[in-house]
Amino acid sequence: MKKYLAIMMAALALVACSSTPSMKDMTVRMGDTDNIQITDMRSIVRNGVLTAQVTIQNDSKSNLVSYRFRWLGNNGMMVTDEEAWKPITVGKGQSTVIMGIAPTPDATDFRFELNQYK
Repeated sequence: MKKYLAIMMAALALVACSSTPSMKDMTVRMGDTDNIQITDMRSIVRNGVLTAQVTIQNDSKSNLVSYRFRWLGNNGMMVTDEEAWKPITVGKGQSTVIMGIAPTPDATDFRFELNQYK
């Protein structure tokens, strides 16, 4: 019985450690981005390729925002070179949905990198 209980406890510990990362954990902020809110983040595999969708809201005075995705494999390593920054204009108080499609089927996870210019 003790052996069975120990196995169950170890299994529960593994499940607890493999939880899904939060939006905050999946976002890399650069520059002054405190007033840019990430309000939603989703992903799905379509036709064997990871697709990410991130919704941001701009609460700052600057409309100039740039972003890029960092595509990661099962081991957490980057599967491609860094993407170029993509500039977008998001007015104060507005939100927008940003889509990203992994360039390779090897990507199983992503990080959303955000930058703002004042």
